[in-house]
Amino acid sequence: MARDHQHDPDPNAARIVREAHEAMDAASEAIDLEMAWHEWSAHIQGVDERGLTLLRAAFEAGFETGRLH
Repeated sequence: MARDHQHDPDPNAARIVREAHEAMDAASEAIDLEMAWHEWSAHIQGVDERGLTLLRAAFEAGFETGRLH
């Protein structure tokens, strides 16, 4: 394959690609978290909004901890 000597690559291309992949990974993690929360919280009954908010915070902390290990 012949090299295109007129091609001037963008020096920021590697950074742009890396940031795009990081954004996709973050979006994927957010979707995973939402799906896991929905599945887990579907079984919770008799909890008011404040209690559900506290449970959500604890769930997110556990989810994040599990993801890191």
